[in-house]
Amino acid sequence: MGVPDLLPGESRGYWKYHAPGKWFRQAKVGGKIDIDKATMLLDSDAEVSILDTAFARKVGCHIDRSQIQDCVGIGENVYTTNGRARIKITLAGCRVYCLDIWVGDLAGQDAILGMDFMVPAGVRLDLADGTMCFPDEMRIQLSGRRPL
Repeated sequence: MGVPDLLPGESRGYWKYHAPGKWFRQAKVGGKIDIDKATMLLDSDAEVSILDTAFARKVGCHIDRSQIQDCVGIGENVYTTNGRARIKITLAGCRVYCLDIWVGDLAGQDAILGMDFMVPAGVRLDLADGTMCFPDEMRIQLSGRRPL
């Protein structure tokens, strides 16, 4: 297989870590929701954040069932939330965020933190280093990842 020629103005990209065919883990971070330990998926493709229904019950969240939301996920399947709750998220042991979050059935994590959380919080994902970065450059290591 030949290497394509570069066009004027183009330059070759740098691979920090090149592993063709390697699968990488999802961007998950540990923290607390209210006072219980939680695993949260950082999902840049999700417009809204969702808390798992079973986890919400476990931590004693009041779920406002008068508010529901239809969400479109992978494959254009419609996913309907079960309500809305107000929660406190603690990251890095000291970063506290209070937010209203949709509640729905999830598998594999206690919450999905979507763009409605990450953009206002100023979160950046450094996937090459496996970290979540705050605006002041404080970093949290993603779960199951180690620095390259």
